[in-house]
Amino acid sequence: MSSSEHEIYEKLLKIGFSEKDLQKEMEKKAKEFGGYVSEQAILFILAKENGININALELENREYEDYQESMDEIDYDEFSINISELEEGMQKVVLMGKILKVFAPREFVRKDGSIGRVGSFYIIDTTGEVKIVVWNEKTECLNNEYFTSDQLIRIIGGFTKSNKDGILEVHLGNKSEIILAPQDIPMSKKKELNAVSKKQKKLETQRKNTMQLYDLISRYNYIRKILGYIKVENFHEITKKNGEKTFLLKCILSDNSMSIRLVVWGMNAVQMFKLIQDGDYVLLQNLMVKENSYTEEKELIYTQKSSLDVL
Repeated sequence: MSSSEHEIYEKLLKIGFSEKDLQKEMEKKAKEFGGYVSEQAILFILAKENGININALELENREYEDYQESMDEIDYDEFSINISELEEGMQKVVLMGKILKVFAPREFVRKDGSIGRVGSFYIIDTTGEVKIVVWNEKTECLNNEYFTSDQLIRIIGGFTKSNKDGILEVHLGNKSEIILAPQDIPMSKKKELNAVSKKQKKLETQRKNTMQLYDLISRYNYIRKILGYIKVENFHEITKKNGEKTFLLKCILSDNSMSIRLVVWGMNAVQMFKLIQDGDYVLLQNLMVKENSYTEEKELIYTQKSSLDVL
């Protein structure tokens, strides 16, 4: 232990830590950071959290200073957006959420014959979930034993891109960053993410008993039950050819397999528009599947027998 580490260690003992308790706290911090910071850095973090002034202490390396400077200078919460706010073509995206599931990296052969690697994981926040795609050296983080579901995570510098099925993803480039178990998260935000994580586990159980959108749309013209995230695309009053006025609501329903437009008419449109918020996870029942004659794309049609529940 260096002189600066020993000095902090002694200060922590003086304010009431026992050696046993201090060791437990250090082990806990090591797990939170996924092994990315040294024992010295962990001591510095504990010191600051417990009101010990470390600025006057002589530091023998720059590891914690670099970490602290970056945290002091950048308030990532100011730049973070909700998953429901993601749109095609966005750059320098900052997201905060919890890891939902992780997929092991796989190798592929590039056009020039070289070997590349790609991996992915899903994160969730209070507004929805999104797939994060990582390439080559960035895939190494997925092999970390602490990179597991239910861990807090911050994504910095991602860019949005739709996959071949039209589902929006966040890709990470060479300058993108992944921060596992970030420490500068407000307690209120942590509580929100913990709550949505527990809710998600219940929803995952429901999903196991419900087919994905792609399979349902491909097989059936009438769907009895479907789950997905909903987002309002358009809501307005229109005048029919006979002069009668009505309401039209168009939403986008999405899951891991695809996205599809949901069309709702009349007072059902008004009632649903008042009920839902972008990013809500919903259960829809008794929907028709029809092909739009103009776009030649399939759409979900909400009928008088249909129902919606926000989960």
